[in-house]
Amino acid sequence: MGVDQQKILETYQRIDEAMVKKDTDTLDNILDDGYVLVHMTGYHQKKQEWLEQIENEQMKYFKTVPQKTTITVDGNTAILICDTKIDARIYGFRTTWSMKMEMYFEKRGEDWCPVNAIATSR
Repeated sequence: MGVDQQKILETYQRIDEAMVKKDTDTLDNILDDGYVLVHMTGYHQKKQEWLEQIENEQMKYFKTVPQKTTITVDGNTAILICDTKIDARIYGFRTTWSMKMEMYFEKRGEDWCPVNAIATSR
């Protein structure tokens, strides 16, 4: 794995860890201000709304278990695709979702910044 791919993977792992720890400050610092998360329902959620729902536990993450991850770098952009299982309580309903997460990154200096993500069910 190349240096850029390793940095992207580490950023993704920090996001997963911050979700479980309800560490919205870390998420706010990692994610681009214009970050949009497209949920498996098709709902496009802006970063600030998602962080607020993590804070008030409308979205409570208990555990993430990545199954398979691929990272493709193309110049100053990259895509991370991760098959994962997420144990979460979303709007009062708790289950473990099998998901495919596609996260898009832009390189800024030496760092990789997530600009948006699409979650689909597996």
